[in-house]
Amino acid sequence: MIFHVTGITPAPQGSKRHVGGGRMVESSAKVKPYRAVVSLSARAAWIGPPADGPVEVSLAFTFARPKSHFTGKGALRAGAPVTPGKPDIDKLCRAVLDALTGVVYADDAQVVGLKATKRYGPIPGTDIHIWPV
Repeated sequence: MIFHVTGITPAPQGSKRHVGGGRMVESSAKVKPYRAVVSLSARAAWIGPPADGPVEVSLAFTFARPKSHFTGKGALRAGAPVTPGKPDIDKLCRAVLDALTGVVYADDAQVVGLKATKRYGPIPGTDIHIWPV
Protein backbone atom coordinates (compact mmCIF):
# COMPACT_ATOMS: atom_id res chain seq x y z
CA MET A 1 0.00 0.00 0.00
CA ILE A 2 1.25 3.47 -0.89
CA PHE A 3 -0.31 6.71 0.27
CA HIS A 4 0.68 10.33 0.68
CA VAL A 5 0.10 12.78 3.49
CA THR A 6 0.43 16.23 1.91
CA GLY A 7 0.13 19.77 3.12
CA ILE A 8 1.24 19.16 6.71
CA THR A 9 4.81 19.44 7.91
CA PRO A 10 6.09 16.19 9.44
CA ALA A 11 6.33 16.47 13.22
CA PRO A 12 8.69 14.46 15.42
CA GLN A 13 7.44 12.46 18.35
CA GLY A 14 9.75 13.49 21.12
CA SER A 15 9.85 12.52 24.71
CA LYS A 16 6.90 12.56 27.04
CA ARG A 17 7.08 14.24 30.41
CA HIS A 18 5.20 13.45 33.57
CA VAL A 19 3.01 16.33 34.78
CA GLY A 20 1.60 14.68 37.89
CA GLY A 21 -1.47 12.67 38.67
CA GLY A 22 -0.32 9.86 36.37
CA ARG A 23 -0.57 12.12 33.30
CA MET A 24 2.01 12.29 30.53
CA VAL A 25 2.30 15.15 28.03
CA GLU A 26 3.99 15.17 24.60
CA SER A 27 6.96 17.52 24.38
CA SER A 28 5.83 18.72 20.93
CA ALA A 29 2.39 20.27 20.41
CA LYS A 30 2.61 19.58 16.65
CA VAL A 31 2.90 15.79 16.88
CA LYS A 32 -0.70 15.08 17.87
CA PRO A 33 -2.29 16.82 14.84
CA TYR A 34 0.34 15.29 12.54
CA ARG A 35 -0.34 11.76 13.83
CA ALA A 36 -4.09 12.38 13.44
CA VAL A 37 -3.69 13.33 9.76
CA VAL A 38 -1.41 10.33 9.11
CA SER A 39 -3.89 7.99 10.80
CA LEU A 40 -6.83 9.47 8.87
CA SER A 41 -4.95 9.12 5.57
CA ALA A 42 -4.04 5.52 6.41
CA ARG A 43 -7.69 4.70 7.21
CA ALA A 44 -8.69 6.04 3.79
CA ALA A 45 -6.01 3.98 2.01
CA TRP A 46 -6.01 0.72 4.01
CA ILE A 47 -8.69 -1.83 3.18
CA GLY A 48 -9.57 -4.46 5.75
CA PRO A 49 -8.48 -5.19 9.28
CA PRO A 50 -4.97 -4.42 10.53
CA ALA A 51 -2.28 -6.78 9.26
CA ASP A 52 -1.49 -9.63 11.62
CA GLY A 53 1.96 -10.45 10.27
CA PRO A 54 5.26 -8.66 9.74
CA VAL A 55 5.44 -5.59 7.50
CA GLU A 56 8.10 -3.32 6.06
CA VAL A 57 7.70 0.44 5.89
CA SER A 58 9.30 3.11 3.73
CA LEU A 59 8.89 6.77 4.71
CA ALA A 60 9.92 9.86 2.73
CA PHE A 61 9.54 13.09 4.70
CA THR A 62 9.38 16.34 2.73
CA PHE A 63 9.96 19.75 4.27
CA ALA A 64 9.50 23.22 2.78
CA ARG A 65 12.70 25.22 2.73
CA PRO A 66 12.89 28.07 5.25
CA LYS A 67 12.81 31.59 3.83
CA SER A 68 16.38 32.08 5.07
CA HIS A 69 17.56 29.64 2.36
CA PHE A 70 16.60 32.13 -0.35
CA THR A 71 17.96 35.48 -1.50
CA GLY A 72 15.72 38.54 -1.70
CA LYS A 73 15.20 37.72 -5.39
CA GLY A 74 13.92 34.20 -4.68
CA ALA A 75 17.06 32.34 -5.73
CA LEU A 76 18.48 29.62 -3.51
CA ARG A 77 21.44 30.88 -1.46
CA ALA A 78 24.81 29.33 -2.26
CA GLY A 79 25.29 28.06 1.31
CA ALA A 80 21.80 26.61 1.73
CA PRO A 81 21.88 22.99 2.94
CA VAL A 82 20.95 20.29 0.45
CA THR A 83 18.98 18.21 2.97
CA PRO A 84 17.15 19.05 6.21
CA GLY A 85 19.00 18.65 9.50
CA LYS A 86 16.47 18.71 12.29
CA PRO A 87 14.15 17.13 13.28
CA ASP A 88 15.73 13.75 14.00
CA ILE A 89 14.61 11.13 11.53
CA ASP A 90 14.06 8.48 14.21
CA LYS A 91 11.56 10.73 16.00
CA LEU A 92 9.73 11.39 12.73
CA CYS A 93 9.50 7.64 12.14
CA ARG A 94 8.20 7.05 15.65
CA ALA A 95 5.34 9.51 15.07
CA VAL A 96 4.27 7.77 11.85
CA LEU A 97 4.65 4.22 13.17
CA ASP A 98 2.53 5.09 16.20
CA ALA A 99 -0.11 6.73 13.97
CA LEU A 100 -0.37 3.54 11.87
CA THR A 101 -0.86 1.30 14.93
CA GLY A 102 -4.38 -0.08 15.04
CA VAL A 103 -5.02 0.92 11.42
CA VAL A 104 -2.42 -0.83 9.26
CA TYR A 105 -1.03 -3.22 11.87
CA ALA A 106 -1.99 -4.16 15.41
CA ASP A 107 1.35 -3.22 16.96
CA ASP A 108 4.36 -1.34 15.60
CA ALA A 109 6.49 -4.27 16.78
CA GLN A 110 5.28 -5.94 13.55
CA VAL A 111 7.49 -3.55 11.56
CA VAL A 112 10.56 -5.63 10.69
CA GLY A 113 12.06 -3.32 8.08
CA LEU A 114 12.18 0.47 7.93
CA LYS A 115 13.64 2.90 5.40
CA ALA A 116 13.36 6.63 5.93
CA THR A 117 14.58 9.73 4.11
CA LYS A 118 14.29 13.51 4.59
CA ARG A 119 14.33 16.04 1.77
CA TYR A 120 13.28 19.54 0.80
CA GLY A 121 10.42 19.99 -1.63
CA PRO A 122 7.73 22.43 -2.69
CA ILE A 123 4.95 20.85 -0.58
CA PRO A 124 5.55 19.43 2.91
CA GLY A 125 4.29 15.95 3.66
CA THR A 126 5.10 12.27 3.98
CA ASP A 127 5.08 9.47 1.41
CA ILE A 128 4.30 6.15 3.08
CA HIS A 129 4.76 2.70 1.53
CA ILE A 130 3.85 -0.42 3.49
CA TRP A 131 4.03 -4.03 2.35
CA PRO A 132 3.72 -7.44 4.02
CA VAL A 133 6.84 -9.56 4.38
